[in-house]
Amino acid sequence: MMTRMVTDKALALLTQSVADVVGDETKIATALSRAIRSGSPMDLLMAQASFDDLDATVRRQIQGHAIRLADGTMH
Repeated sequence: MMTRMVTDKALALLTQSVADVVGDETKIATALSRAIRSGSPMDLLMAQASFDDLDATVRRQIQGHAIRLADGTMH
């Protein structure tokens, strides 16, 4: 139960970061939202594939943004 809650929080944080960096109308944002709603392992795999398709620079920007959100250092 706790693992699912942590996973959901992490996915929500990632989804917010993706939306903030690349926009919430992108393929990755849509795939992440679907994965969060459904909880389906297949939807999670599709979201991961969409994330992996992003340029490495964009992935690093999303990672940095997610870390700042998690740390509460966003202004």
